Amino acid sequence: MPRTASKNLHVLIVGAGTSGLLIAQGLKKASIPFTIFEHESSSTYQSRPREWGMTLHWGSSHLASCLPPHLLARLNEAYADPTQSADATTGLPVFNGETGEQIMEMGAQGPCRVSRRKMRNLFSEGINVRYGMEMVGAEVRGDGRVEVVFGDGTRVLGDVLVGCDGAKSKVRESVVGVEDAGLTDVPISMFNFPYKFEAGLAVRVRGLNPLFSMSIHPESGTMFWLSIQDILGDDPATWTFQILLTFPDATLPPSTDLSTQAARHALFQSRAATYAEPWRSVGLALSPSTPIPLDRASYWSRAAAWDNRSGRMTLCGDAAHPLTPHRGQGLNLALQDAEAYVAAMKSVVDGKGLKEAVDGYDKMVLERGVREMGVSLKQTLDIHDWGTVMESPMAKLGMRRAEE
Repeated sequence: MPRTASKNLHVLIVGAGTSGLLIAQGLKKASIPFTIFEHESSSTYQSRPREWGMTLHWGSSHLASCLPPHLLARLNEAYADPTQSADATTGLPVFNGETGEQIMEMGAQGPCRVSRRKMRNLFSEGINVRYGMEMVGAEVRGDGRVEVVFGDGTRVLGDVLVGCDGAKSKVRESVVGVEDAGLTDVPISMFNFPYKFEAGLAVRVRGLNPLFSMSIHPESGTMFWLSIQDILGDDPATWTFQILLTFPDATLPPSTDLSTQAARHALFQSRAATYAEPWRSVGLALSPSTPIPLDRASYWSRAAAWDNRSGRMTLCGDAAHPLTPHRGQGLNLALQDAEAYVAAMKSVVDGKGLKEAVDGYDKMVLERGVREMGVSLKQTLDIHDWGTVMESPMAKLGMRRAEE
């Protein structure tokens, strides 16, 4: 006979990012058994070279129901600057990159920059993460249990599975199929990397705003972002910043080849040279030995109601709605999803039908996700065209929830 949901419900979580860990904390708080898996090893989980920051704003309201009070009280440990006050800034200043003039502020609800690594470390306290477990497939067996298969041949059984494994989610592939799970590229490319400046330039950059700044160049159609990544003390030379330069592919000469680091450096510095200060100096300061990754903006254009196998398999966070990055919503949506998933599991333990509970969760996650993917995509396209900057979501909505 198929196994039915009960107080013995065991949740399998694939992905120990912020959403997966918040679900784990919420289930632990509710005394619901779970196992959480992460494809990275315990060492690479801590030492990955491509760490970056995230903007936390309205999503912070979804933490208290899942985190135990002693961790919630230490949330500032996840901040890029742990000494940041709650009123450090009211939003993201946006500048004309050519003149240096501020053209608007992208308003936000109590914004702060958090370190992805620091937040994961805080959220993982007291959680037994099974590292080095790369999922390769999952299915619901005849007895109603979910079986997850990992790359080393390990097979794990549980009652339900939630995929928190990011934009290129393997769980999403298992739920909707590889083709329908695929991402759609946007013709916007990105350089995104951390950097430390000499003290004087670090002070000038942070002088734009304690947390972050965005500049948009009217001629080249590029967006130049600077934000704090890791502030460990009072010496500005030790501060780490996040640098993000995004540009429409159409602005590149047809013969451009960005496959080499030398070519990426040349493009970054040539674009930065057209900017006002301090962005111009940021370009000049960049060491030739600095690795510059090249990425493409993407989203899940095929998102549609998925078969959750009567509530047994579903998605959360970037696995459910991978966004283009220019509106700063990804983390906040993921935290809202995590709280909602924990609430759904608690309702099942209290007697609600599993299918009913997860159907309701899925409906909310899909509606929010599709809406925000559309708004974020519009933001990404609008801000790379000077003629549409003032019509972009950042001018109309700021960082507020799209439904507002």
